[in-house]
Amino acid sequence: MRQKILVTALVATMAAPGASWAATGLDFGESVELSANGGANKTKISRLGNGRLLAVFGDYYKNGDGSFNTVYDVKAQAERPARDLFVRTCEATSDCTLESSWSELKNISNTASKSSIATDLNGFSVVDDSDPRNPEPFYGDSEKPNLFAAGSKIVITWVDKFCPSLVEGEPSEQRSVSYLTLDNREVPFACTYAVTSSDAGATWSEPVQLSSGIRDAKQDVNRGLSTGEWAITWQEDPRGLQLGEADGPGDGASGANVSSGTDIWYSRADSFGPDGAIWSDPVRITDNFNGQTASGNFNTIFALTDPDTLEASAPVADENIESGIAGASRANLALQPGYLEGEVAQAIVAYEETKGSGGLDEGKFVRYHTFDWNSPVAWTDQADPGTAPPETAGCIISDPTLNARRVRFVVQGTPGTETNMRMGIFWKEGEFTQGGPSDIMLRKGIVDGNNGFSPAEMVPSVDPNCAVSDYLQALQLNNAPALNMSSRTEDAQATTDADIPTSTLSDDTYVKVEENAIAHRGLLRGDDLYVGYTYTPVLAELLYTNTKNYNFYIRHYDGVAGTWSAPRNLSNITDTTINVREPRLVGTPGSTAGCPADPEECRDVTRFYVAWGTQTNVSEWSLEEPSELDLYAALAEDKGATYTDVVRFAGEADDVEDFESQIQMTPAGNNLYVVWNENRDGGTHAMFRQSTTVEVADDGTDDGTDDGDSTSSSSSSDGTLFGCSYKPGAPFDPTLFLLTALAIGGLTFRKIKARA
Repeated sequence: MRQKILVTALVATMAAPGASWAATGLDFGESVELSANGGANKTKISRLGNGRLLAVFGDYYKNGDGSFNTVYDVKAQAERPARDLFVRTCEATSDCTLESSWSELKNISNTASKSSIATDLNGFSVVDDSDPRNPEPFYGDSEKPNLFAAGSKIVITWVDKFCPSLVEGEPSEQRSVSYLTLDNREVPFACTYAVTSSDAGATWSEPVQLSSGIRDAKQDVNRGLSTGEWAITWQEDPRGLQLGEADGPGDGASGANVSSGTDIWYSRADSFGPDGAIWSDPVRITDNFNGQTASGNFNTIFALTDPDTLEASAPVADENIESGIAGASRANLALQPGYLEGEVAQAIVAYEETKGSGGLDEGKFVRYHTFDWNSPVAWTDQADPGTAPPETAGCIISDPTLNARRVRFVVQGTPGTETNMRMGIFWKEGEFTQGGPSDIMLRKGIVDGNNGFSPAEMVPSVDPNCAVSDYLQALQLNNAPALNMSSRTEDAQATTDADIPTSTLSDDTYVKVEENAIAHRGLLRGDDLYVGYTYTPVLAELLYTNTKNYNFYIRHYDGVAGTWSAPRNLSNITDTTINVREPRLVGTPGSTAGCPADPEECRDVTRFYVAWGTQTNVSEWSLEEPSELDLYAALAEDKGATYTDVVRFAGEADDVEDFESQIQMTPAGNNLYVVWNENRDGGTHAMFRQSTTVEVADDGTDDGTDDGDSTSSSSSSDGTLFGCSYKPGAPFDPTLFLLTALAIGGLTFRKIKARA
């Protein structure tokens, strides 16, 4: 880990040209450590309608004797202690900057002390009898929590390695997979869980297991309404979690790379009783398993053979493993009230899916579904192969000739007064296969005779016949080009709706082939739509020479005026040894029952918060891994016309890595609550901090005290060599510029190959 250097900068150096800075600033209190066992993971936070704060995170489970149960982490490719999920709360009337104000840890998953299957987590040899399989209990291991709250109702979902039988008295269906490239380490499939609270986190139900583990579950999402309608989606891979392919950001094994036959599953609940929600039987809402079976498995899949010892020792034959032509992954979900009279709540689901081209095209489509939340169109494995009804194929909203992935959307219950806008949906799209440059593309959902969520109401429009499964038919779709949010970001200008055809918003993704945009975020409030993303002008230079980096930009669509702002660089980090990552763009929540008596409980739709992390920019040629650095936040006022000073709220100390922030705020936006994960002292810890807004003088200082935290800061500026950045400790090599050219050429080759 590299040593951090604090650099204090003028506010002007953090602002894009023409940016304005507010007369208010953020004043953070002391940090609070929420976790206990040094294994914190994916900390989340919610501010509930009664003002209570609720934090949930994974952490190592410690046995009564102080020991841990060991599992194998496929993503990290390392052994570690098993995790459970824990919650803590802090009351609205308490000082949450004090650790003593937070409730005791509550274990809501309770699986890390249990085992449903025995596998060989250490690995074995398939050619040497002296190194046989040696199954031992693989303990439950709770992956990242996904938290959603509406009114007094809360649902937390996750996937877990503890998957006992769903039917009492019958053996578990859970399977496992041995990874050939990981020394045949054998890891169980995961199943999906949910736990609920109907009293704002005061009490919790027992965990409910929703899937069996016969396929490997991943990427769960849950959403709900205060009136009680709730839904969950997740994906299930019949061949187990697939390893990454070393393309693109991230560590792989995230669920983006899937087997053919991977489907998106859906379950719903409309009853929150004393014992929790009652969930419907899960159904597939995609049509990828079409009755086919697997062939030529690279990794061996095992099934449970001895219910007494829990040993999984029988290899599963290919004809007993589901398959198909395509695979769906990384679904996003929303539930929204019906807009038309008498209409029930609507479910909105979008995901990426391999094209099922038989090897002709390595890219993906972005597909989209919307349906009555309690009537999903389900595809079952009892149907004849190849006879899925057309409506089970999601509408392709991306350019079918390009590679699209990472779809996200923002929705609202009431359409914009002037625009009838109810949704913004956006994704990454480009000419290249996985890991190559791409732009952020967007369509709006405008109420036009329906609820604003139907494919027919998307602007720019999509082909009315967009719900097709066949690859060759998909290529014939006549989708209007989506708006290009990120093309030529450094040169793009503000534009009106009328001038879009001559602006960068109409650029093809190949206009500036070398640029790249990732980590897209959105916010929709009435007639105002905001899209943020991180951007680099030359991806190859970032990857191979570190002479370019990622910064966080935002664009604002003012629907009343019919104008798009120019991209604004909010992070403005000029040190190319540092990247912006994991940006956040979060608007104020709805007014609570405390409004209007307490003005802080009344929503101010003109305010929102932005936050981001920083990370060392390490060359693809380096043997070092990137280090997490600092976390920053700012408050946007007047719909983003002004911003407070950018404040570093985590990362002051050397030898500490801070990352994965999550933010919440009060409806008026004067109080901000942040959680994050922090690496130090040999472990990872869940941290909390809160800020209030204060008036600041013209010189950027606050109105009374200066604790060093409310000063606008840039990231470390060490490691610069005459404008050409390099990884500290690695010698500068002039041949890197040649490698940049070769890298661009290589990416172009991948494009030609992908579209041949």
